[in-house]
Amino acid sequence: MTKDLAWYLVGHLVCISQWAAFILVDYACLGRGERIKAPCLWASLMAGAFLAASIRFNFGFFNITSILSNVVYLLAAVFLFGGNWSQKMTACLINGTMCLLAENTVSYTFGWFARVPTSEVWHYRSALVAMVLCNLATGMLVACFVHRWRRERALEPLQALVMSFFPGIVVVLNIVLMLSGSHQEPSLMNMLLTVGLTIAVLVHLSIVQMFNDQMVRQQELMVEAVRQKESAEALLDSYKTQRRLTHEFTNHTDALALLLQQGDYEGAKAYLSSITRNIAASTMVMNTHNPLLDALLSKKYEDASSCGVMLYFDLPDLREFPMEQTDLVMVFSNLLNNAIEAASQADPPEVYVRMRKSEDEVVLSVRNRVVKNLNLTDGQLPRTSQKGAGHGFGLWNVKEVLEKYGGEYTISCRDCWFRFTCTVPVRQVMT
Repeated sequence: MTKDLAWYLVGHLVCISQWAAFILVDYACLGRGERIKAPCLWASLMAGAFLAASIRFNFGFFNITSILSNVVYLLAAVFLFGGNWSQKMTACLINGTMCLLAENTVSYTFGWFARVPTSEVWHYRSALVAMVLCNLATGMLVACFVHRWRRERALEPLQALVMSFFPGIVVVLNIVLMLSGSHQEPSLMNMLLTVGLTIAVLVHLSIVQMFNDQMVRQQELMVEAVRQKESAEALLDSYKTQRRLTHEFTNHTDALALLLQQGDYEGAKAYLSSITRNIAASTMVMNTHNPLLDALLSKKYEDASSCGVMLYFDLPDLREFPMEQTDLVMVFSNLLNNAIEAASQADPPEVYVRMRKSEDEVVLSVRNRVVKNLNLTDGQLPRTSQKGAGHGFGLWNVKEVLEKYGGEYTISCRDCWFRFTCTVPVRQVMT
């Protein structure tokens, strides 16, 4: 292999590494869209087409033509993924910033050590190899950060905008450095400034992530406090009802005794039937030997009855279960809230809750009627709350709890029946 051919191949590897980094960040930031099923594959094929055009028409490297081709690819690739226009533009800005910072850092560092102008750095194969490695490492790092940010974002849009101010200033400074010092050897000050700005951006992103994590924890604590309050209120209501019924029990027995003494057996039967219905509607309807969950399910049963929804349970003994009580309550609460809301608009309004336990796993299934079949993409959870459908963000909370315990889930919607089925391994959690 000749020296020119080796340089030519490594130069194209820089382009390939940049495109690979773009694909990683686009997928982490935007995810899959509804129309294109395999966006990463199509983005890779499009990168191959751009590579073939670069070789065929000899675009060269680090010139206006190569930069324009990268910009065109950057803008075209985002249309293969999901997200709205604002999210697509954000992904483009992230990729552009990432590419600029990586290239400037390598160029100024190598130029200072090799004592060559930054405009001549790309003539050295070692510098090109460093750019390839830097692009791939930066792409994976940014993709991981964006994926976590997208999944656990708790900052308000205005807060996120303020947090992006510093990286924007860094980008402007890098552009100034790139334009002003490209034809001269970088000084130690310029090299340290470039590297320092890149490190400052990474530190800034880490601080933003820590702040976001703190906001997420605060929100989780607030949700947990509300859930505990609702559970305590349900238990208190049940206790008050039991006390009231116990207090009135003597009156009921006296009334029955009086009817029987008078020989009014039909009246006694009707009175007894009325008392039975009142007790059934006002006391615990569940006995899973888990007091907190029994109170919650009884409350959901009352809520369903008030909405005209028939709620049927088929549950085992839940004293020993491979989940913490708070997580178990979160799963049941979110699934039943969604199911009751959806079933209340359907005809007939029905919800079925069934659970089975074995030595290896626990299987929970919640099935409810819906007005019309939901448009589910590849069995994935809906990304936003669907008005009138009754299934939205609550299912994402259930998904996070299942991931915590290594559980899996499937969803389907056929013949106006929505079904959510999940499994939780027993041995994995117990160990």
